[in-house]
Amino acid sequence: MGGGASKSRPSSAHPDGPKSAAGKRSTQLGQVLFKSGVTKVIMIRHANAQPRDPEASSQDNDARTVKPGTPFANAWTVGDLERDITEKGKEQAAAATEWLKKYGVRAVICSEAKRATATCAIMTEGKFPPLGAGYLTLHTLHPARSGTPDCEKMFDTLGYGTLNTYFSNSSVEGLEGKGKIVFRHYMDKVTGELDELISAGKANFPTTGDTIVVFGHAVFLNAVAVAIGEAMGIPDAEGKVAVLELGETQGILCDSSAQEIKLLAA
Repeated sequence: MGGGASKSRPSSAHPDGPKSAAGKRSTQLGQVLFKSGVTKVIMIRHANAQPRDPEASSQDNDARTVKPGTPFANAWTVGDLERDITEKGKEQAAAATEWLKKYGVRAVICSEAKRATATCAIMTEGKFPPLGAGYLTLHTLHPARSGTPDCEKMFDTLGYGTLNTYFSNSSVEGLEGKGKIVFRHYMDKVTGELDELISAGKANFPTTGDTIVVFGHAVFLNAVAVAIGEAMGIPDAEGKVAVLELGETQGILCDSSAQEIKLLAA
């Protein structure tokens, strides 16, 4: 992530990572953020996008598709990955550029979904092109690429909402009362892939700026925000994130220096 430290060093985040049950990989992520001088991570939901094609999965033979035996992934395969943003989405992203400019963005981490990459390109004004320095594709940000079919099953039933909606739900057959376990599993998948990419030297990030921006999908980004908040040692990260509903081109800021989590919007 770059060896240089920014001028702003976390004042209260502990270098040994969180004491909560976020897991070993979250702890390792906290160490990396602390040592590199990254004090802020912003999770941004993509802009308004074209509707899903429910038939896309039956037509898809791409190697990126989900594994067989995941019946709730019909709307989450490559057909979903190819959905672009709409004209409304382009306007949303352009407006959201104004609040993102307030932060010293060092790097972006992006879902491979076209609607996420398109939102990223507009909101960062093309400063972080794919394959360039400061850009990292994280496949597990898209639920169909994370190997967590239970998340897809819950989303298929519940749709957008807060994490608390998922945590308290008892209507999804076979997953009654298991929302927290399901999304903790997703969190581990994302932090695991990120840890592996960083360890392999795939995160070729500049050393200037104190902020990393993650472009992906709600309510899944909310779960990532919990993992990041815990990695930063922010008290009650789960409780603070679980009440937030992330709208299009809105962001969840995790700030280790201020020890706060808040919603960012145009």
